[in-house]
Amino acid sequence: MSSSPVIHSYSPGTLIYEVNLSVPKENEQEYLVWLRDFTKEQVHNIPGFVSSMVFYQPKPYGLHWLSEEGNDKVYLTAHYVIASQADLDAYLAENQAKVASAEQDRFEFLVTSRRTLSVVC
Repeated sequence: MSSSPVIHSYSPGTLIYEVNLSVPKENEQEYLVWLRDFTKEQVHNIPGFVSSMVFYQPKPYGLHWLSEEGNDKVYLTAHYVIASQADLDAYLAENQAKVASAEQDRFEFLVTSRRTLSVVC
């Protein structure tokens, strides 16, 4: 008997911190192994980080900063559910630069963008 997939739903006001990544295809598997552990570690270690999920995404067409990458990249998106705006503000002020530089030091090839989403309905 197969189990049903877990359905994730968020209530209005849920805060999502999104990180979009561009990774060379030849580094995909190494990066995914690292990213799985890294996102779990962030949730465990950073106050207010509640959960995380990682997604594949198709190449984001129409974004100028990706127009010259051709088809040699894999695009990933990490979502972190954050408990409150205060927790996100503290992370951005105290941890984000350190986290980003550690990732950049290890994986020099990343193109990263970040944004915050808030569930409306």
